[in-house]
Amino acid sequence: MPARFGPRGVVAVLIPVQNSNMQPEYEMMRPEGVSNQMYRFNITSPDTVGEAVLDVVPQTLKCWPDMIVGGNSLEMRDWSLEKQEWYTGEFAARADGKPFVLATDAVIAALRTMGAKRFGMMSPLSVENSKSAVDYYTALGFDVAAATALLVDKPENAVNVPMERVIEAFEEVDGPDIDTLLHVGGSLGIVPLIAELEDRFKKPVISVNLATYWYALRRMGITDAVPGFGELMLKAEIVE
Repeated sequence: MPARFGPRGVVAVLIPVQNSNMQPEYEMMRPEGVSNQMYRFNITSPDTVGEAVLDVVPQTLKCWPDMIVGGNSLEMRDWSLEKQEWYTGEFAARADGKPFVLATDAVIAALRTMGAKRFGMMSPLSVENSKSAVDYYTALGFDVAAATALLVDKPENAVNVPMERVIEAFEEVDGPDIDTLLHVGGSLGIVPLIAELEDRFKKPVISVNLATYWYALRRMGITDAVPGFGELMLKAEIVE
């Protein structure tokens, strides 16, 4: 429901209590007339993220959102297409009829919109988390040609990864046969770096938080081009 500070719409975003990067990222991408409302959940372990998010979804209804955003890369958690379908149903039940988007679906929409076929992927946590994501995208028909994990020991420590390490990681998975670079795991805070990365690597760079907010805005009918954040934020239409 439009509000005083969000006449074009209110977006409720679910983010971890330990993540100090996501809120500033969402704010810097926010078009005029949109209000972002942040709701936080606690990560007791990486494997319980999905359940923690579901517990908080009903709280978001109290700000009369036009869109609810589940902003976490669930595909990093021993995930599958069947689990995503089940989880979407559980999220919908708690959203009580309100529109919502999930980061995992948003990344897929972003990859398809940018025409990605063969990409390199970087994630912050373990090799196991990375492999789960690779398996998920492969099941959807993408070719994940290379993947690297930063091996951050705890999710809360990912907020302090130097951007130089992020660039190195993308260099590790780049190559002449790679058409797109992907970052999953929303804690790194690389949204301000996207345009620079695309200029450096000469190809689209999709970061989960940017993809998720872009997808949410487009699903709300807000098609503003938001310059300064790479190619995706200039795309008005979603290719599903």
